[in-house]
Amino acid sequence: SYRVQDDSGEIDVIQWLEEGTNQPEYGEGSPVKVVGSIRSQGQDKKHIMAFKIGGVSNQAEYDAHILEVVYSHLKLKQLQQTINGQIGMSSDMSQSMMGGGLGIQGGGAYVSSSSNQSFGNKNYDMVYALIRQSMDEAGIDRDSIFHQAKKSMSKTEMDGALDFLSSEGHIYSTIDEDHFKTTDGD
Repeated sequence: SYRVQDDSGEIDVIQWLEEGTNQPEYGEGSPVKVVGSIRSQGQDKKHIMAFKIGGVSNQAEYDAHILEVVYSHLKLKQLQQTINGQIGMSSDMSQSMMGGGLGIQGGGAYVSSSSNQSFGNKNYDMVYALIRQSMDEAGIDRDSIFHQAKKSMSKTEMDGALDFLSSEGHIYSTIDEDHFKTTDGD
């Protein structure tokens, strides 16, 4: 168990290891990279269930992470403003921020009216919108997502969309591996 921090904040990281596994120990102040899944305990307590923890090999890798943190913060802020209808074509944020894997498209066929989020793939958009619409504190379960999406995609396509959205940090699993919520703060 570790507590990691960067310029965006800090979070607890838990990694379960099999007995006899040789995992290096990282001392306080050591730069590390963590690959894992965000988990929730209670209302506001989140931690990362780590699949892999490794050292940061060089300064360029660390600098790239800091840039990703800043970019993600700005992108989430921009998306939230878009959702709230506070941003238009005369935005003071660069239109180049609209590009990349998180591009914003006006009213896609599968995107709810409360979210103009588009990932450039109709299946990803639909699955994200269904998860985002869920009002259940535990999130929406995999079977409910498929029940609502089965006319538009196969179970394999839905699972692919869930994997993409989870690995890109747009959704996280809650009470188990089959319940999901979006990471956009709603």
